[in-house]
Amino acid sequence: MDGRYRITGVLGTGGMGCVYRAEHVAIRRPLALKLLHPEVEGIDGISERFQREAFAIGRVDHPNCVNVSDFGELEGGALYMVLEVLDGVPLFDLLEKEHRLGWRRSLHIARHVLSALAYAHEAGIVHRDVKPENVILVEQEGDPDFAKILDFGIAKLFDDAHIEAGSPGLTQLGVTIGTPTYIAPEQAFGQPVDARADLYALSVMLFEMVTGAPPFDADEVVALLSMHATSEVPRISEVAPRVRVPDEVEAMIRRGLEKKKEDRFQSASEYIAQIDEALTRDSLSPELTSLGAAPELPERLSWVEGVRIKAEDVRKTLAPVVARAVTEVQAIPKRRSRKEILAVGIGVIALFAVLLVAFGSSGPDYLPTRTHLPLVAPKHGPEAEAAAEMLEQGQPKEAAAYLRSQRSKVRKEPYAQLVLGHAHASAQRNIEALQAYSRAISLEPSLSKNKLLRTNLDLMLAKQDPRVIDEALDILGTLARDDGDAEEELVRLASSDGNLHTRQRAMAVADEVGLGDQIDRLNAYELDLQQGNSCADRRDAVAKLRALGDKRAIPALRQAQRRTRTEGLLKRKTNANACLRTDAEEAVQYLKSL
Repeated sequence: MDGRYRITGVLGTGGMGCVYRAEHVAIRRPLALKLLHPEVEGIDGISERFQREAFAIGRVDHPNCVNVSDFGELEGGALYMVLEVLDGVPLFDLLEKEHRLGWRRSLHIARHVLSALAYAHEAGIVHRDVKPENVILVEQEGDPDFAKILDFGIAKLFDDAHIEAGSPGLTQLGVTIGTPTYIAPEQAFGQPVDARADLYALSVMLFEMVTGAPPFDADEVVALLSMHATSEVPRISEVAPRVRVPDEVEAMIRRGLEKKKEDRFQSASEYIAQIDEALTRDSLSPELTSLGAAPELPERLSWVEGVRIKAEDVRKTLAPVVARAVTEVQAIPKRRSRKEILAVGIGVIALFAVLLVAFGSSGPDYLPTRTHLPLVAPKHGPEAEAAAEMLEQGQPKEAAAYLRSQRSKVRKEPYAQLVLGHAHASAQRNIEALQAYSRAISLEPSLSKNKLLRTNLDLMLAKQDPRVIDEALDILGTLARDDGDAEEELVRLASSDGNLHTRQRAMAVADEVGLGDQIDRLNAYELDLQQGNSCADRRDAVAKLRALGDKRAIPALRQAQRRTRTEGLLKRKTNANACLRTDAEEAVQYLKSL
């Protein structure tokens, strides 16, 4: 195509054009190529708008925006644009699968999008179509939810300097452009828009990520536009009764959804600052604002037989910890309540009390240390010690390689297997880490209490890889047989985890270890009904809800019958659960009869 690009597949289609997977003929670099649909090329203004998209996106060079590298016109007038190819998950697909995300994860994704919008707004560009379909999540810089915003196809430039004098504007007053579910009130009625319209759409999307549904929904477009302009925003508890978010987070979202743009956030940067404050407050609360809870000592003070350093060295080690605590207290926003400030102060005082008791002049002359050793360490040989030393020096791959080379000596040594698990986990080799942890626990059950092991286990349960999840849940099931915390965590995952695979696998493991009667199956099956990968899977969830005999399932069954999906260039809505409508109605009638 155009002598430079070879089409190799189709990535997706939209109302304006098709996006192809392609490669540059000369350098074989993979890329995405967007081409207008032939049937829309002749519509007045479409070609100009496509050119505007290329111009707009070409001006936005930001890590959270899709990168455009070329733009051209074929013989016959067809226009194309060349963009970076993204290997990720559209936010729309993620919400279809998981229904809703945790509020922290939602804020994290929204912050990425806002960073892109802040940059675009500075360049004089309003996106005007912010929605889940235009956000894709890729793994970048170690972040699996690194969001990039796509499709500036209907962007409105503040400055139209690139348009020849006398050219009619493509977004004249009185023309409504955007997606009705996410459209700002002023945009809905063709009034002038600015960056604050994007912030409204972002807030609709954020509300949907947190609750599983947008704040306004209607079958008729006119009714939906009217709701944006006149209807009160529902409370999160009204849309998703089981979801709990901090009051300040809900207030932030509601501010973004104000009808008058003057009452919203006035810039993306202001919105980002509010998100950062909410996340910072949340991260501080479990560590410093927990009344009555003395702070824990750093892990490097855990006990290991025969490995000691002088108390003076420990004082030096803890000095930065104290300094950091004081700095965090000083950094508390001025808007914090007196109660919160008092709580933080008590936390810091408790820390100093621990230091005085543990390391005062009357304390021991020597104190134990080693970063990753458990509180009660089993006997271990020099190989385990050497590997632990490498791990402390930031050499996890070397530590793992060393222990593998000593396999015959450390195969039945529990502490060596524990260190091997830590090393693999630090190097992001999760399957190998879990296998080592499993061997360590089988050799010495007390190692299941190791704090770093439990932390790594929690992190791996949050992964998307089903193999990692299955291995981690098998270990959690073993721990749950005699550990109340592990038992509680397994039941929680089986009842309400947002990942379909994690939840269903956790339920199977919980049943195996005798915890099935503690699972909230109503909530779990309702989530299965929302997230099932196919209509047949969701029909199975209908059967399970019916078998429960709980009338509280009726609203979820009713909602499933109304579930729609958008198809085709004309964006027609069709029923996504056609295969289960009869079963769902019969289940509703059965539950009503009980």
